[in-house]
Amino acid sequence: MNFKVFIKLIKYLLIIILLIIATSVGYLWLTYIDDTITSGQAYGFTIGDDKETTYEKAPRALSMLKGYNSIVYMEIKSDVDSAELLAAESNHTVMVEALLHDVGYPAFRIKAQWDFYIDGSYFNKLSLIFCDEKLCEIYRHRKYFEFP
Repeated sequence: MNFKVFIKLIKYLLIIILLIIATSVGYLWLTYIDDTITSGQAYGFTIGDDKETTYEKAPRALSMLKGYNSIVYMEIKSDVDSAELLAAESNHTVMVEALLHDVGYPAFRIKAQWDFYIDGSYFNKLSLIFCDEKLCEIYRHRKYFEFP
């Protein structure tokens, strides 16, 4: 193999590597979401809805956000009674699947912010913030990368 052919192969290899890097960076940039919605509708929720209406909309809205095999989680803090059941020490935060059954509404009703994590990832999150018992802010954050 002569030197000119070798240099040409190196150039093509560098171009391919740069294209792969550019495509990866472009994908990460295009799929990055960091939205705060304070009016209108977004992600299946409506600003101004009360907590009960928002809770009723949550299963369908969250199913549209997650992938086919994805699971939506939420964080809970274990207490003395639930520690053994959750296999966690008391006062430890754990993620559990957000089933959003009717019996769970009272626990949500007392909170001013509901946080849901798609696939249990802190980098794929939907937060619903309530002001005066009405949905006042929807925050969506998703990124498929983490800086070291």
